[in-house]
Amino acid sequence: MKHVLLSVAACLCALISHSQTDTSTVYISKTNTETTRDSAAGYTKFYRKDNLWYGKTYDIKTNVLKSEGSYVEKNSTRPTGSFKNYNEKGGLDNIAEWDNGKPLERTWFYKNGSKKSWISYSDKGENPQKGWDETGKEIKNYVVQREARYKGGPEGWKKYLEKHLNPNVAADAGAPAGTYDVMVQFIVNKEGFVTNVKAVSIPKECKPCASEAVSVITNGPGWEAAIQNNEPVDYYAMQQVKFEVKEEAKKGKKKNKPL
Repeated sequence: MKHVLLSVAACLCALISHSQTDTSTVYISKTNTETTRDSAAGYTKFYRKDNLWYGKTYDIKTNVLKSEGSYVEKNSTRPTGSFKNYNEKGGLDNIAEWDNGKPLERTWFYKNGSKKSWISYSDKGENPQKGWDETGKEIKNYVVQREARYKGGPEGWKKYLEKHLNPNVAADAGAPAGTYDVMVQFIVNKEGFVTNVKAVSIPKECKPCASEAVSVITNGPGWEAAIQNNEPVDYYAMQQVKFEVKEEAKKGKKKNKPL
């Protein structure tokens, strides 16, 4: 399942002086994907700097600077080097290190400038993390970041989808043989409830497939809320659901493959 933490921006940066020539603007959604201006949560202005693109991201409503830093390409998918993220009032929230789109570590700060928390990212999924109070004393068992989790784990979530999705939706809708992908976006809120469920990718040949996927995810059981800096936070999630219609599906045979 693809997911994104609501409270974590995908681009953080360090202040660097640069020539603001050769600029362009890209609008981004809450999940940090490129979108149209009408549905954007923010926008990034890119400036060419040496062999990289320096990006400054602003809130679409307030125009407050949210983050800035260098990217390998003129989009927000491959940040590289040191980045800074700012809070809603423009103060420093955290600094992160990236290597060609790969996160290395991130450090959060209190308003007084002292360290609040730190986490290191590993390909093995082992993420050492620490947290401190404002006096610098380490807090035991501090959770810097943790994704929202289905209470039965990834396998439990897959089994839930396989059990409750109607495998005959596409065939019943008269869709020809083939595979139909539905991408569903939803939020696991601070209380662990699934909300704001909507299909963001709907196959033209099977609109009922989207309705089915949205309904099953909406009516699913609760999750464990995501954690950031020892506090529950809202969590954006993306779930892909595949419906396959085979040649014999006209007789009612079909299966779905939630990922």
